[in-house]
Amino acid sequence: MIPLKISPAAAVYSSMVFEVDLSPKPGLVDSLDTGAHGDMDRQLFHRSAEALKPWFHRIYDAAPADGETSEVLPAIRRVGLEAEKAMLTATGGINTHKGQIFILGVALAASRRKSLGDGQALLREAGEICRGICDELTDRKEKGTHGEEIFRLYGSKGIRGEAEAGFPSVRFAALPRWKELLDKDCTMEEAALETLMVLMTRVDDSTVLYRRGREGLNTMKTLAHRFLDRGGIRASGSRERLLRINRRFVSLNISPGGCADLLALTRFLILTEESRGYL
Repeated sequence: MIPLKISPAAAVYSSMVFEVDLSPKPGLVDSLDTGAHGDMDRQLFHRSAEALKPWFHRIYDAAPADGETSEVLPAIRRVGLEAEKAMLTATGGINTHKGQIFILGVALAASRRKSLGDGQALLREAGEICRGICDELTDRKEKGTHGEEIFRLYGSKGIRGEAEAGFPSVRFAALPRWKELLDKDCTMEEAALETLMVLMTRVDDSTVLYRRGREGLNTMKTLAHRFLDRGGIRASGSRERLLRINRRFVSLNISPGGCADLLALTRFLILTEESRGYL
């Protein structure tokens, strides 16, 4: 394979657009419908991604390429907070990409460290960058945030726990599955759809927990497992099954936003490995 040359920041933007356009994604905004959202649509996500595009270049440039790992998160966080403001301005105050700003921002910083291109190494570096971030869940200044509330109610560390552990759901499940499916001649879209369902079986998605509690989370995982057990994306009628799951999620107000963010991260890693010649 001839490596596709793309800058890390451009790979982030491409991954954000790819994620929202991918269809059908149960409970999520895509090119077919708005999922379990009454205040968002695909055009809003595109407008948000466009507004964030220059900020990812700034996050990458702000990340120290060497030196102490502990210096990285404070350096990029300042830029990330400004990026959030740009997002909210573009969307009229609607949170479209806050999770992806954090996840992909950390991944960008990790990719700058030692010019990392291998996905596994990049995720391990991301975990080092985020070391200690879960302490924020019991920090007084975090009181009242969704993350703190989910931790208080359910003991789930959410995306902070994923990040501090080096994104194990991506490192050990999503990224290997995506590559496996590509090796079996699946399209990029087919690989992404099945990978999304794999993530749903593993992730304690804080968006789902916040909206629907443990019952909603268990429903998400059960239906995702059932989809995979029946052959996944390569099985006959798989897209119709995804559409049925979407209708169920919409009726129950289940939106796996955390899984969607991790899917965008997985897509970023695939593009990064292609660009650096690892695929």
